[in-house]
Amino acid sequence: FILRKSDLKCEIHRVETLPDFIDQLQNTQVDVILADYRLPGFTAIDAWNALSALKADGDPPPFILLSGAIGEPAAVDAVKRGISDYLLKDNMARLSHVIQRAIEVHHNRREKDRANAKLAESRQRLAELAEHLQTSIEQERADIAREIHDDIGGSLAAVKFDLALLARRADDSDNRNA
Repeated sequence: FILRKSDLKCEIHRVETLPDFIDQLQNTQVDVILADYRLPGFTAIDAWNALSALKADGDPPPFILLSGAIGEPAAVDAVKRGISDYLLKDNMARLSHVIQRAIEVHHNRREKDRANAKLAESRQRLAELAEHLQTSIEQERADIAREIHDDIGGSLAAVKFDLALLARRADDSDNRNA
């Protein structure tokens, strides 16, 4: 009733048993889950555990716990488990606000996760580029060193031949003058 009075456009799926809840999760796209703390036949914690098991590798939708008399320790425990938010039933006028906030926080978290994944990918590419650049620099240095070595080696060999030639000419001159 409260949701219908709010500006939220919503389609409500009500389940009575844990197997029905699991079936809905598997067959329906869900934007948010509202669960009473004590449901007939199962609890909201049972529902959360089932949701967590089904979405272990994915991103579960926001899960809002509703209760008539949940104590603070139970609410804190629920949030520590990963439940998005809780709302006391005597404050149901805030339900649409709590749903909107939970969806917004969920959306922001997904966007942050995507941005972090892109950042990690970018850092990885940067590291690969830096490694490639370093390898290229080292290869270029090795090529230059080989080229210098070959040039100097060739020049030294030419100087050695020139010296040998000069030495032979000097010996020939000495032999002629003697």
